[in-house]
Amino acid sequence: MVNLFILCEKNTQQANPFAKALLGRVNRNSDGFYEGTWRGNNVVIGYLGGHLYEQFQPGDYSSSWSAREAKPQDLVKAQPLIPKEWKIKEKKGKVGKQTIHELLMKVKKWGNHAQEIYLATDPDREGTLLGQEVLRELGLMDKVTKRVYVNDMAESQIRKSFEQAQEIENDYLLYQAGLERQRVDWLGGIASFALIKSENMLKGRKQKGTGSIGRVKSGVAIFIHQVNEKIDNWDENAPENNKYGIVMKTSDGLILKSERQAPREAQAENWVKKHEQVTQAMVETKDSLRQVNAPMFFQLSDIQAWAKQNKIQKNIMPFLNNLALKGYITYPRTAINVISKSFRDENLVPNAENVKGLLKLNVELPNKTTFDKPWINNTKVKNAGHTANVYGDNLPTEAALQGLESEEQQLYRIISLRSLGPMMPKGVDKVREYLSQIDDMPFKASRSAIDKKGWRVITELIKSQKKESNETVFLDGGLKEITFEVERIKRHPPVRITRANLPKLMEKYGLGTPATQENIIKEMIEYGQIKFNGKYYEVTEVGKMLVFNQPLYTFESTKELGKMLLDIQGLGESDQPIPAGTAVNLLANEIKKWKEELLPKLPANMSFFDAYEQKEKVSMTTSKGKEIKFNQEFFGHRSSSEECEPVSYTHLTL
Repeated sequence: MVNLFILCEKNTQQANPFAKALLGRVNRNSDGFYEGTWRGNNVVIGYLGGHLYEQFQPGDYSSSWSAREAKPQDLVKAQPLIPKEWKIKEKKGKVGKQTIHELLMKVKKWGNHAQEIYLATDPDREGTLLGQEVLRELGLMDKVTKRVYVNDMAESQIRKSFEQAQEIENDYLLYQAGLERQRVDWLGGIASFALIKSENMLKGRKQKGTGSIGRVKSGVAIFIHQVNEKIDNWDENAPENNKYGIVMKTSDGLILKSERQAPREAQAENWVKKHEQVTQAMVETKDSLRQVNAPMFFQLSDIQAWAKQNKIQKNIMPFLNNLALKGYITYPRTAINVISKSFRDENLVPNAENVKGLLKLNVELPNKTTFDKPWINNTKVKNAGHTANVYGDNLPTEAALQGLESEEQQLYRIISLRSLGPMMPKGVDKVREYLSQIDDMPFKASRSAIDKKGWRVITELIKSQKKESNETVFLDGGLKEITFEVERIKRHPPVRITRANLPKLMEKYGLGTPATQENIIKEMIEYGQIKFNGKYYEVTEVGKMLVFNQPLYTFESTKELGKMLLDIQGLGESDQPIPAGTAVNLLANEIKKWKEELLPKLPANMSFFDAYEQKEKVSMTTSKGKEIKFNQEFFGHRSSSEECEPVSYTHLTL
């Protein structure tokens, strides 16, 4: 008899460590699930493999919504395509060596056997959605009593998370936000196919398509295009790209700057002219010590940026995968960089001295009791924490490390150094602030010098060394002779969109989730919507259709939809969640506007499959007398009449 069935999202990354932490061993039954005893209960721990269900296609709801059966005008009239009842269906494909259907039947079997079910998928929006959609479709949701949010893979914290499992009702907002995201993306991409296709045809792009589309991909294309356009047309002399401050120079070499700036040069010049009789000022000093924290653990984008800076030209992903498979490093599943105190204590500290020895470092590591809190504020992402890249539980021998490719050795070293850095003493700087005020204008300057290097004794962890303490001159305060100057402060153009910063910018503007961003970028490159020119991303001619042919997808509305998804789950600017359906309704209203603008332009007899779209077919006969047909023109080559004559294929069986 099974008392409890625990459903996880992944096998090796969740179910296996959960089994070790809860059951004390890893025993698998004939279905590949983990079995054992926890707190007097007979437990089975099962797993999924990402989303095992997908949304119905428009044509699955009605033939009148089918792009292959309906005319453009009729399909556009039907917009926005919002089903009366949203439906999902089982995906085709495999998870490991088993089909998705086989895995789902195993989940259903053990869910039916159990007295109650705990949902323990990833503690974020997507993890909640994919877990609940499986349980609901299999008729098991009534048995689900608890939701387990495991943010920390230390064994003690896995046990603590299960002992403090929350009521499943607490998962409601995350589930609603996941549904909303899924439906917004469906409505904005799949269901809007008719609008986009029709717009393309009207604008003379009849033989071209945009590939897979959607709210996120369109937003990424628009964002990249806007940034590149702004940089390419940047005018450094334009008034909006400049502001003007006032510099106070003292006779002994201090330079204090005004804390306020003017939008026009004349305003700053007038202030200087008005105060040209002021030749002395009292400058006060304020001394303090400033702690300097070690850099945070690596996110994936940080590693890619580091590799570029260190001139590693190869794709680093295979190296990271290899190191992770060997257990030498962890692998980041998302961009969220939260590593808790307990993970550091239990997973990093025991190996720290050995890693230090392997890297041949002559540094002191403090006792683990010095760790007191996570290194970033994770209040807004408490249900979405994943570990970042750190050294793993397996420690390579010196010979094994030397046997790796040079790029892998470099990556292992810097990841390990970034893991050890926060264990070392913090750096300490002496800081002196200089403060002065003329009428209502405050001026400020500061100087600093290293007091204690701390973690900075490892020079690989810092981009540039600060001057030593004895090289920095701290001037005294007091009454000083002064002069004023106007300072032009140029506004810099935005930075180009690169492999390193694109995931972070997507996250900032609500374009996809951290878990899906890498795949979205990959697909956009495969569809020819964007390309990497060796330095930064550009939007291709195909991608420009996503920019110019879709009035619906302005970048601002895309950002607004992304913010709404956070608002639904209570993680937005307001602590009061907005109702589910708000984002879908906003998008539907935008689609209505687009439809009303587009519909009068569409000829009633226009078809998605007009004659000009039909490729000319020719035929040939094989040696076995079988007739085959093919396009006479293929990728720019038009077969000659001789090439289309019947031939015998003696080396092929068709």
